Amino acid sequence: MAKSKKRRGFKVPPTLGPCTHLVKIGEGAMGAVYRADHAGMGLEVAVKVLNPKLGKQDPVAVKRFVREVRSLAAINDPLVIRVFDAGQDGPYTYAIMELIRGKSLEKLLHAAPEGRMSPGAAAHYCSKIARGLIPVHRLGIVHRDIKPENVMVEQSGGTKIADFGLAQSDDGQNLTMADQIVGTPEYMAPELVAQKDVTGQADLYSLGITAYELLTGKTPFNSGTLLQIVQCHLRKEPIPLRAKNPNVPPELEAVVNKLLAKDPSKRYKTAEEAADALAVYADRDPPYRPEPDALPTANSSGPLPPFEDLYLVKLLARHQVYPLDTLLDGILAWRRQASQAGPFAHFLVQRAGLPAATAEQATTAARNEALGLRNQLAFNAMKSRLRPDQAQAILSELRPGVRLSDYCVQRAWLNPNDARELERHVDQLLQQGVVRSTQQACQRLGAPPAPLQDLESRYPEAQFDQLLRLTIRAIVEQL
Repeated sequence: MAKSKKRRGFKVPPTLGPCTHLVKIGEGAMGAVYRADHAGMGLEVAVKVLNPKLGKQDPVAVKRFVREVRSLAAINDPLVIRVFDAGQDGPYTYAIMELIRGKSLEKLLHAAPEGRMSPGAAAHYCSKIARGLIPVHRLGIVHRDIKPENVMVEQSGGTKIADFGLAQSDDGQNLTMADQIVGTPEYMAPELVAQKDVTGQADLYSLGITAYELLTGKTPFNSGTLLQIVQCHLRKEPIPLRAKNPNVPPELEAVVNKLLAKDPSKRYKTAEEAADALAVYADRDPPYRPEPDALPTANSSGPLPPFEDLYLVKLLARHQVYPLDTLLDGILAWRRQASQAGPFAHFLVQRAGLPAATAEQATTAARNEALGLRNQLAFNAMKSRLRPDQAQAILSELRPGVRLSDYCVQRAWLNPNDARELERHVDQLLQQGVVRSTQQACQRLGAPPAPLQDLESRYPEAQFDQLLRLTIRAIVEQL
């Protein structure tokens, strides 16, 4: 049987360095990112693994990547994703980072009305990015790839700069591919294009491009060849911001224009100055909060589909929209082409003729039921610490679709760190249910019990699909 497109590319073992139970949650041109358990720290972490081909092409640059990424561990700031360590394990080079539960700023932008953000929202996020750059620049590090895709927004509303894979230390050496222009062309500062001396002002230019995109929905230079785009950064002025979005205050346009100055000396001198200038126009509270993702992470490459889709299977089967066996077949077919199929409900609309209105209603109900289960587990875990009036307020005030930990943070009953710890505890409880269901499926097939991600690499596709089908059935029947 031919392998599906989803399973191509390099594979990593289930254990890498101090990390175990790796589950892929994202992939890019240079490597992939996995969710994993860190044995020494007792935490869930994100592990960025470089494609082993890079090590063969430039082993010196890969060793420098490890050394320099380790230097990033000195940054401990709430606006920057924490980097814990980096290392090599056989052919695999990896960086271990804080795991963020949320969405990229790019995804929030795409979900915003009219595909752009309000001036207050854009200024809010850009001021946070600028403040996050302050400790980075103080260490003599230039990020070199500031863009919405590399900024994460937590479910609590917090903002964190991510992906230092192209960062540059103050000795001028790239952390990755040496002697090449690296970065994303649409966000690249003129001095980076010209390969001149690069300082923190290059990040401020990229921040200006990011602000322009958040306010208009498009980067200023976004068409043509790679060479044409980078030449625009060197020679062409962007279309005036207010010509594309008249709602932008003239004063905010002036701030963005200063960030976009071709000459680095004409930009803000420091990230702190830029942050202060942007903060004047920023909304005080986080403008957009990502909808909570279920466990496992939505659209991940892990064996199980998103948890809310398991609830969708349950609801459609319970209301006799489709037989459970038909839905299980659909889940497996969707999983094999998830990168092209979109959300599972959309897949059912396209492939099985489910009415779009029914799919939307069922999806909303499934998301609320999945979150309701998380909230119930969280409430049970924390109720011994709640006063009677707090417990009563939760039971009477918590609305469907609102995460309990976020509600408690807003009421100042939990601090953000305790909220994250509570969510990790809920994840562990849900994972225990997955483990029990997997064990039941293994027993029925006469297979030794093991984590699903281990079994996926151990068995042929057809046999693993049978095991996954039995596991999903067991989970759905217990919901």
